[in-house]
Amino acid sequence: MRINLPTFATQTGVALPVALIFLLLMALLSTSTMRSATMQERMAGNTRDYNLGFQAAEAALREAEDYLRDNSETLPDFDDTGGHYVVNSPSRPVWDQYPTTDGTGYLSASGVTGTAAAPKYYLERLSTARPAGSETEAGTSVDEIFYFRITAVGYGQAVDGSGDPLTAVVLSSVFRSR
Repeated sequence: MRINLPTFATQTGVALPVALIFLLLMALLSTSTMRSATMQERMAGNTRDYNLGFQAAEAALREAEDYLRDNSETLPDFDDTGGHYVVNSPSRPVWDQYPTTDGTGYLSASGVTGTAAAPKYYLERLSTARPAGSETEAGTSVDEIFYFRITAVGYGQAVDGSGDPLTAVVLSSVFRSR
């Protein structure tokens, strides 16, 4: 009895090219998935850094408001030094454009941790207002209401190669003394 085995001479070896094509497709798919994951990680980090800077600037604004509220009777002169400026003074800090400057001074906020630098702020006295119906002819003076613009900058956590913060958020608000 004789067994005839098929010969392999008729097969052309299609399995290897098909496997290589599938391997190439899997490599391309995994590479694009890695790029997408890396990009999403960067976006999440940038969003976190911006939020830290925003919260630090907000904390500086609140500290400035407390400072104005608690020291309303003993505020120093607004003479363009030490973070106290007259409105639109050319010597005030410029934080909302590049390059930034610190002017002739600013006030530092305290109690903020986890950022690349402490937040800072400056104050501008805008104007005063005398409430309607507060005539002084009767001899009793009425306190004026003062308005202030507070500008604060907060920084994120990320730093560049020289240690400077990569993210800065500038906020501004108007505060009334009473």
